Amino acid sequence: MSWDSYISSLTKSEWVDDAVILGCTAGQESVWASAPGGWLNQVTASEVKAMIASDRSSLFANGVTVAGKKCTVLRDALNVDGQNTMDIKMKTSEKEPDPFSFTIGRSHKALIIAKGVKDAHGGKVNPPVFDMTTYLRKMNM
Repeated sequence: MSWDSYISSLTKSEWVDDAVILGCTAGQESVWASAPGGWLNQVTASEVKAMIASDRSSLFANGVTVAGKKCTVLRDALNVDGQNTMDIKMKTSEKEPDPFSFTIGRSHKALIIAKGVKDAHGGKVNPPVFDMTTYLRKMNM
């Protein structure tokens, strides 16, 4: 199965700048497809494991790391049936002054991460990820 068409579908949104699809089952925590020229293809297996961990208690206090960039968790419904998404925002730094929004979606076997364009809020980035996550869950992916 080629995941490239799914990446193209995500990045055709005017609100999405970068996207990646990764495995999220044990032993499959690797990049399956990513947008050309983006940096989300640098998401590590340990980052994936932290995002999908069953213990969610520290997420709001400690945040998550995406491709080495620290992020604040705004909304966590990744393990809530029918929602299966998490909205996060990148923390700013001198090197990265713009706080990009991200949405992470979880199907049965894959994690979908989309990064918004500058000034896009989570409400704009979430719908394409939510739709793709819902479709993949219906397809038992």
